[in-house]
Formats: sequence, C-alpha cells, structure tokens
Amino acid sequence: MSNFETQDIVLAATLKVFGFKLDRIEKTGNKGTFIFSDVTSSVVTDFDTGNCKVEPIAFNNAIKALTTATRRQI
Repeated sequence: MSNFETQDIVLAATLKVFGFKLDRIEKTGNKGTFIFSDVTSSVVTDFDTGNCKVEPIAFNNAIKALTTATRRQI
C-alpha cells in the first residue's frame, strides 16, 4: 500500500470527495500534512491540470471537515 502526502487542503478535499481514504493528519505548526492511501497518479494529474470536477457542496464540507480536524490535532 502506497501513501500520498500533501499539505494542499484543496487537493486533500478533492481526494476526500472522490472517496480516497484519509489515513491521518500530521500537524506541524499550524499546517497539516494529509496522508492518503492508494491515490492514483491520474487523479493528481487531473487536479494539477484543472480537469477535476467535484460537487461544490461536498467539496465545501470536505474543506470544513479537514480544517476542523487539523485544528484538533495536538
């Protein structure tokens, strides 16, 4: 099982909406590193090239949930 790490909350929210499993959040200072399992490179490429489409309300909810989860980390 390979892990994918990002500090980009927008990418992390996109991955959450697409159904990828968030394994953990590692907090450094006031930033979080989001660690996911089994992220395909094609999804990241689509994100980087602006070719991802997500449902806006689900995306907004994912951003809020990730922000709250990061703030709760010790």
